[in-house]
Amino acid sequence: MNKWKIPGLVILSTILLSACSVNSNADKLYKQPKPLSAHVMLPETIKPRSIQVLEVHVMQENKTVDDAKSVQFKVWKKDAPRKVETVKAHYDGSMYKAKTTFKEDGIYYVKTDINARGEHILPT
Repeated sequence: MNKWKIPGLVILSTILLSACSVNSNADKLYKQPKPLSAHVMLPETIKPRSIQVLEVHVMQENKTVDDAKSVQFKVWKKDAPRKVETVKAHYDGSMYKAKTTFKEDGIYYVKTDINARGEHILPT
């Protein structure tokens, strides 16, 4: 009787494991990401010490996102990367807008920090 235990377990295991199969559509069972896209629009000319409007059009699947959790612009001068000004943007019915002032001439970076529909993007 003992001589049949191990072969019996091997046969039983083989039968049970052969019943398992790979579902070729298993990836469809998981949440498919729908990435955000952003089109940042800046003024053509920027004059120092004057109020400028920064705009970003946020989209997902070619549709405008109007319910973003948060949209903000981060602005810093090239030679002062630790002095970042953060400006919160507001939705105006077509895109998100924020106002800021560039204090002096120079090269500036503008990063948009967007949180919407479970996605987070940071276009610069």
